[in-house]
Amino acid sequence: MATKIFPNDTQWAIAGKATTEALEQLARVLPRELQGEGSKVVAGKGGFAALLVFGDLPNESLAKQLLSTVTPVYLLDDDAPAALRLERTKGRVAETRLDKHPADLLEEQGIVAPGYAFAPTPVKDVVLIENVSIEHAKQAIAAGCEAELRKHPRGVLVLNGPVGAMIGRKVGRRSYSLYYNPEDGWFSCVVYEPGKERSAFSLGEPDANAIPLDNILGETTLAGILRVLEIPGEFLGL
Repeated sequence: MATKIFPNDTQWAIAGKATTEALEQLARVLPRELQGEGSKVVAGKGGFAALLVFGDLPNESLAKQLLSTVTPVYLLDDDAPAALRLERTKGRVAETRLDKHPADLLEEQGIVAPGYAFAPTPVKDVVLIENVSIEHAKQAIAAGCEAELRKHPRGVLVLNGPVGAMIGRKVGRRSYSLYYNPEDGWFSCVVYEPGKERSAFSLGEPDANAIPLDNILGETTLAGILRVLEIPGEFLGL
């Protein structure tokens, strides 16, 4: 399926002292599904503004594009939750994890983002990270982020999709992120491998933000993927 949209529920945001026109230009670079009703540009106070996005995962590359004219830039992840400050210094980009909830950061700048009232989403998620210990995975969790970790025959299960994906990237291990919506049966398995582009197998149309896969280790059903990855269905509410 194409990028899942959660209307009026902010999934992530790019913010800073930028013009709304600059952020609207960034919005035009988003996948087609995230344009229009899939995102919104909001002006705050003191020249601060934010591009609020209602689907998919945070796009750090897009945030860095704004650094050509604005610094610092904030990349905010509602699900983790996590706030990342990007600053341009002497031709380099410095990244700092802030010990602050994205909603609080935006509210301080006069922006109340839709969905930051913590309305629950029906989507369940779990991440398998291969060849990593629980101790190593814990060390990779960013400040201010929380996630329950479980030992797995292949490595570690992370019971938080966005946090698990961040851990996988940080430790440089292959990971499988499973997302499932019990209300409509939609599911997706996103595969991250160091040095390769993001890929995914989804029920229905391919994920517009990933290289489409025909299967996950030969399986094309949610039950089959859970079985081959040795992930108990209970973690997705099954």
